[in-house]
Amino acid sequence: MTRPGRLAGQRVWVMAKGYAPDEGGMQTYARGVAEAYAVLGADVTVFSQTSLGPRDERVGPVRLIDIGSGKSVNVPFHLHGLLRRERDALGAPALLHATTWRTSIPPLLAGLPFITTFHGREFMYGGRATAAVLRLIARRARHCVAVSRYTAFRLAQRIPRLPAPPIVAWNGTAICPDLPKCDAAIPAGSGPLILSLCRLEPRKNILNAVEAAAQCRDYGLEFRFVICGRGPDLADVKAKVDALSLGDRVHVLGFVDNARADALYHAADIFLHPQSTIDKGRDFEGFGIAIADAMLVRCAVIAGRDGGPAELIDDGEDGLLVDGNDPHAIAEGLKALLRNADQRTALAGRAHDKAMGCTWLRHVETILDAIEQREGKAP
Repeated sequence: MTRPGRLAGQRVWVMAKGYAPDEGGMQTYARGVAEAYAVLGADVTVFSQTSLGPRDERVGPVRLIDIGSGKSVNVPFHLHGLLRRERDALGAPALLHATTWRTSIPPLLAGLPFITTFHGREFMYGGRATAAVLRLIARRARHCVAVSRYTAFRLAQRIPRLPAPPIVAWNGTAICPDLPKCDAAIPAGSGPLILSLCRLEPRKNILNAVEAAAQCRDYGLEFRFVICGRGPDLADVKAKVDALSLGDRVHVLGFVDNARADALYHAADIFLHPQSTIDKGRDFEGFGIAIADAMLVRCAVIAGRDGGPAELIDDGEDGLLVDGNDPHAIAEGLKALLRNADQRTALAGRAHDKAMGCTWLRHVETILDAIEQREGKAP
């Protein structure tokens, strides 16, 4: 049960890779947890980098200390200096939440207790030096947080002998479920609307999704398919659409802003996200906020059966799970939903009910509950 004043009078610091107005998965995560801590009554300060920095100002309910954009080996030391300054002026916070393992380096240098969130592929790569720092952080962290059971499993494989099992806390969603449908952003055409919105990279298997769409067309099914996102596969996706003569049905929009993305989510009938695990298991989907968003707005979801998203979906109950590496398997899932509006509606309704539990408030309260249970006291 939510306790709105749970952190009243306590200071919480959040270390973030990025923050609003910049967009991306890590920015979404940082803003979600920071604002959730604020809802619980905490005095929240976020330490980060954005395109609008440097600045020190209120952003919504939190204070943002922003060192500005740019990459440098000195960034962790700059943030470390800011942490020390704030600690010397105000004292240590009740809770310091590093939203990625790399953002744990400044509090580690400053000698401040911290919790660290692990998401997915970001902790699976790197040479010996990187692996050594990663192990140090995971073992020195007050607690490790994983965004899915699958992420927790892979983290335990990557870093054996963790002091305690990671706290598993599902991410929240990033979309309003009650936005009315807006057709202005939707390409014209007939049939149900299929949407894929993700970074266009190999493990998302959007090339296979395009091939599956061609199979559905050849089967005589009507549909519109909108693909949004940017990434290394963008040019290949466009080329495949042209090669298969799908230009009248498949629309590759590239990057879209939040307003158009929200309109597309709310207009879509089917959300297609056929991700898989690649590179010998190192590159995987830790959770899948885009999938949870689609479920929340009552899309019938077809997702790959690999990684964290499989925890979100009970196959055949609130979505369909397919082999994302197999265009035929993707096509079979699409055919089933394109032909059966009643099945789409039933899956979408149950998906919505499940996704209502994916909130940032629940995410942070799961973490706080685990800390109280393990430490015998509130943070």
